[in-house]
Amino acid sequence: MASTMSKRDILAVSASGIATRKLHQWLQDARNDMVNLAAGATIYHQGIDDGALEGRADAAVTLASALELANSLRRKIVAHFVSTGQAGAHAVADAVNAIAAPAATDLATGLTLVNELATDFDAHLSQAGVHLNDDVTNAVGGADATDLATLITRVNLVKAKYNLHTAAALTSAYVL
Repeated sequence: MASTMSKRDILAVSASGIATRKLHQWLQDARNDMVNLAAGATIYHQGIDDGALEGRADAAVTLASALELANSLRRKIVAHFVSTGQAGAHAVADAVNAIAAPAATDLATGLTLVNELATDFDAHLSQAGVHLNDDVTNAVGGADATDLATLITRVNLVKAKYNLHTAAALTSAYVL
């Protein structure tokens, strides 16, 4: 665990405004502790990328709402795959799993998009070098959507699994 600092050390640093060698070492130790904790926990991301969660409270129930949700998820998942840096989710971008399907406009394009979102998202969960830990619990899985009923079921499942995966992050990007 990280070394401790006395109240006197902290006050001295605060009063002088100068980061002492001891404070720097303490911060490095704290960072290393967070990385080690993340490696042993159900944490997949180093930080939370702003706006990553699919915030709709309502589930898709019609073709129109399923297409709207699928298109929103497409934008968010594409952004999530490449979210890196101190405020991002990943140490490196997921350049392997790219969503090729265009935005959905009807049942046929909705089926194509939702099935690709599920497939590429599931592959992303264990993409080598992308996450602090592979995500073995939030796969969408299951059979491809083939009609309106299965489209609605699958897009709602993609949303649920995506939100669970994305939320499993350190609360701040302090581990870079």
